[in-house]
Amino acid sequence: MTPRLREALHAVAALHAELQKDWQRHGHSPRDLGFWSLANYRLGRLAAGSTSAGVRVVGGRFYGLCATAIDVLCGVQINREARIGAELRVVHGWNIKIHPATVIGDRVGIMHDVTIGTTPESDGAPTIGDDVFIGAGARVLGPVHVGNGARIAANSLVVTDVPAGATAIGVPARMLHYTGRAKTKTTSPVAIAFTATSSEVSAAE
Repeated sequence: MTPRLREALHAVAALHAELQKDWQRHGHSPRDLGFWSLANYRLGRLAAGSTSAGVRVVGGRFYGLCATAIDVLCGVQINREARIGAELRVVHGWNIKIHPATVIGDRVGIMHDVTIGTTPESDGAPTIGDDVFIGAGARVLGPVHVGNGARIAANSLVVTDVPAGATAIGVPARMLHYTGRAKTKTTSPVAIAFTATSSEVSAAE
């Protein structure tokens, strides 16, 4: 077995392992659009990182075709140039835009209708920490840093840094610091963050 073939088989095995985890995290459902958008992202990363020119060309074209189809069908753009950590959960795969320069940490949950990108005044893209939850309709724009364990409430506009463990809410977002955690029977970080964020929004109102 040649070194190039061994490398290719190792990359395919790693991709298969990641897709299995994504499949499980997205409910084993072929109807989950979040899974397919994330699967195509991983395929694009595999093709771009291959040492084989053929894999880069063929895989890149297939990724581009699927990316266009996913964008047309459900409005999701997860560019393969974005750096995304482990266990990303796309809760509802609809109208999600992630800029190519975005950095996303581990165990992040993203709801539908979310934009993570730049502003006309700045070329920088957001850096999202670990265990962050981003609610539906939120916009995170510019070279901002969202700290570990932070939560962004639905329909909020984030254009400044969000401290670790804080909740950003409003347009433009203001910061809330929640010291308690609602009790829950699940250990899912996305479900826990959603429950806690809902409690904080109710308290703010």
